[in-house]
Amino acid sequence: MENLNYLWIIPFSPLIASIIIGIFGFKFLKEPLSGIVAVIGVAISAVAAVIGFLHVHEHGGHYDLKLFTWMPLGDYNITVSLLWDPLSALMSCVVTVISTFIFIFATGYMRGEPGYPRFFAYLSLFVFMMLMLTLSDNLVQLFFGWEGVGLVSYLLIGYYHNKRSAVNAAFESFIVNRVGDWSFLIGVLLAFVVFGTLDYLDIFAKLPEAGYWTITAIALLLFGGAVGKSAQIPLHIWLPNAMEGPTPVSALIHAATMVAAGVYMVARLMPIFASSSVALDTVLYIGTASAFVAATIGLVQNDIKRIIAYSTMSQLGYMFAAEGLGRFIDGMFHLTSHATFKALLFLAAGSVLIGVHHILNIWKMGQLRKYMPITAATFLVGALSLAGIPPFAGFFSKDPIIEAAYHINWVVWLFLWIGAGLTAFYIFRLYFLVFEDGDHLDPHIKKHVHESPWNMTMPLIVLAAATTVLGFFREFFFEYLRPVLDPRAMPDSYAPEATKKLMEEGLSRAEHVHIPEDAIEFLIESLTSPLGILTLLTALAGIFAAYLIYQKQVISYKWLGETFRPLYNLFYNRWYFDHFYYAVFVRGYLKLSKFLWYVGDKLIIDGIVDGSGKLAVWTGHKLALTQTGRISAYVLQMLIAMAIFLGLFLLIK
Repeated sequence: MENLNYLWIIPFSPLIASIIIGIFGFKFLKEPLSGIVAVIGVAISAVAAVIGFLHVHEHGGHYDLKLFTWMPLGDYNITVSLLWDPLSALMSCVVTVISTFIFIFATGYMRGEPGYPRFFAYLSLFVFMMLMLTLSDNLVQLFFGWEGVGLVSYLLIGYYHNKRSAVNAAFESFIVNRVGDWSFLIGVLLAFVVFGTLDYLDIFAKLPEAGYWTITAIALLLFGGAVGKSAQIPLHIWLPNAMEGPTPVSALIHAATMVAAGVYMVARLMPIFASSSVALDTVLYIGTASAFVAATIGLVQNDIKRIIAYSTMSQLGYMFAAEGLGRFIDGMFHLTSHATFKALLFLAAGSVLIGVHHILNIWKMGQLRKYMPITAATFLVGALSLAGIPPFAGFFSKDPIIEAAYHINWVVWLFLWIGAGLTAFYIFRLYFLVFEDGDHLDPHIKKHVHESPWNMTMPLIVLAAATTVLGFFREFFFEYLRPVLDPRAMPDSYAPEATKKLMEEGLSRAEHVHIPEDAIEFLIESLTSPLGILTLLTALAGIFAAYLIYQKQVISYKWLGETFRPLYNLFYNRWYFDHFYYAVFVRGYLKLSKFLWYVGDKLIIDGIVDGSGKLAVWTGHKLALTQTGRISAYVLQMLIAMAIFLGLFLLIK
């Protein structure tokens, strides 16, 4: 591949915009100029990414642009490079194109907010960090972007720094992710010790030289980072509280950046994970558990943003499950599809919040479709896609994962299938209560509710159109990604034959599963096969149940809550993960600290210091009794002492 020297524009255009806004924003580039500069920066990046994407489609291959040497490690030099191949090209397009529409929406959403330039400087920096992660050709640059998105997410989640809950949420996000990142860093160091390099392609070539359990250890350690970054069990607790940030931040984190990083990393390092069935099983079961648990929690949440946040955790679980099943292309296709409709759902929720003066409780809304028809219609498209209803993108990307699970692991299929029905239920519970149900709006707010301005509705319309047609490009995505995610189509320069053979065992589970890649063929087969009909009917049943309970009120939700009180409490309290962590890591840490203070400081350290002083005083008092002033007493003491020393001398001798 030649004539791709312009690739540096993709990550550095948002960085340049961030620097310009950071330096000149508060004095010269005040609202709305800061937002315009940010939009231009990310739009230029998106155009360059799309051009590069089409170049790969036309010419194939991969291109590694070395920008400069970062640091030497003995004979190995860590470089800042841009790896451009089908996988990084796709991910870069997802990041930049989705971000462009989120940025445009944010210019309207953040209007009048204090710190307007600061917000767009952070937002642009966020995209730069994600692109450095996406385009890296080595684990160190990947780790730089990995930590970078963590840092900027901390700044954006805590954007309202005068609000205590936002500050606490930012701290929680940062601390929880550090747990996963320690695992990731150890995995990077172990890879360097084992392979002597951190470049992806060099590691892939040397995989046959490493032992099975060494590869497994590296894969599991790296996946530990993905568990934190992509909010999977047990490091998922930060995700719902991250909703304290402005809604465009939530859209960016959940759709195009940060949480998608873990799924992308597993796909990027597919030869490592595919070489270990233990690693694939770990990815599969954690993804499945996260998909199911998050779906159950979403059933009973009342905060509009948190409901959508838990759907992100659940859908990421489906992506990891696909990768664990050996269906890496399905996982990346669902990532792309999800990025589109999840950005749509969050931005539509942001439009609602502007209309209702930032009320978050869905029980205090209702009948907003009359006042915000564009927002309601586009949200409905996103909800149908999330529920997996054809012809929307979610059907073509999520249902194949469920079908593959049925043929490979029926236990995984059962939980993913139930999760699909629950997903349809809770997203339409939200839709009916917000847009269709009885009017619960405050009368004063209702007087001022109206549709959002064009710079907020235009991104909604474009994303709704994209999620409507994207699923029909399923076969194109498979053909595009096959050279990097299918060992049978992988060039030897990417992975030699020995590495491909190493991957065969891990990927063999998916070889016998035939799921049509053509969208129309898959649609017809799904609508005619018992399994496809069952999955679709499950989603429709979830929607119908939400309609009966929350729209028609045929069934009382209060009666359901009382009847299934133990389950309701379990789901409402988020399976008590937060309670457990608070008991162990907060109260437990406090009790341990008090114990160590009492034993270590008070008894041991203070005991030695204070005890030595008391011993000296006591000894002084006792020795003072020997000072009588009588010579005969002193002579007697000397004789006794001499007798004692002489006796000891004779015994030792």
